[in-house]
Amino acid sequence: MSEWTSRRVDQNRFAVDGRAILTALLCLLLHTDVAAQTDAVPDSSVYIYRPDPVTVAAIDVPIHPAVAPSPDGRFFAVLQTRPDPILWIVPADTGAPFSYRKMWAAYKPRWAPSGNRIGFIAGLGPPRIWTIEVDRESGRPVDPPRMLYRAEANAYAFAPDGEWIAFVSRRSTARAASEIFLIEWESRNVRFLLRETGMIYRLDWAPDGQHIYYGVASESADSLHRVMRVRIRGASRETVAHVGEFLGLSPDGLSLLYRPDDFEAIRANAFEVSTVDGAPLLRVSVPRGMAPTWSAGSYALLQVRNNEAGDEIIAIPSPALWPFFFR
Repeated sequence: MSEWTSRRVDQNRFAVDGRAILTALLCLLLHTDVAAQTDAVPDSSVYIYRPDPVTVAAIDVPIHPAVAPSPDGRFFAVLQTRPDPILWIVPADTGAPFSYRKMWAAYKPRWAPSGNRIGFIAGLGPPRIWTIEVDRESGRPVDPPRMLYRAEANAYAFAPDGEWIAFVSRRSTARAASEIFLIEWESRNVRFLLRETGMIYRLDWAPDGQHIYYGVASESADSLHRVMRVRIRGASRETVAHVGEFLGLSPDGLSLLYRPDDFEAIRANAFEVSTVDGAPLLRVSVPRGMAPTWSAGSYALLQVRNNEAGDEIIAIPSPALWPFFFR
């Protein structure tokens, strides 16, 4: 197992333009100090990468660890946790964050890949999916929140065009079962996709528009969660990987992020990156705290770091690109 230590990079290298980010990462690759310590990893060729995190945005209120980056990486949608649940849009260029309104105990914000919509789950009673139309240039909401559908939901994901949304119904037809439905945003037409044994807690719609990846935990002797891939047409599904916890498909559709279920990963606070077929690439050690999530464009992992003066969003550089340069 090889350990790499990266130099700290300037915050501007995680600028808003994806091409600028890629250029910065290539520069980083060419100027990175590489430490060559090797240990054997049982049944795996996975490396642990220990980069220096970079602060990309800050806000002086406590926020939920679920960070939703806009597709172009210029903004982050976050939810204030106390004293009131308020939606904030935080610019990635150190600009001033701005709030929208109280969100009724909202959580799980997600920015649609189309860039014109933000979703979240909220409700004074049962949890339902709501969406807000936003201006792509400013990131500011242009309409009041709109409830997507009357059904209660546990998880959801936008299609690449933002016009369809997959969601997991909170209603269970049987013990330890989950159902995925597809709903068209404009017409509100709903169709059933599949029923899965176990609790589905994470959904991600692949950029090809034809597949959905989801994480499911089942009540069995096997404590590991399954990462599943289902084809929209025909609902044929397959098991991609067994993991500790599925944390998401990268926005470019090339990598999976998950929490491994072994002592070495727990000790190093490492999260694993694999191909979409479940082949391990490397492990990324992140600061202790909240689980990370993918950045826009898959160029980094994002994590919320708590400070006394407020919270900040940090980026862990390039977990998806490193394996291709250091193999």
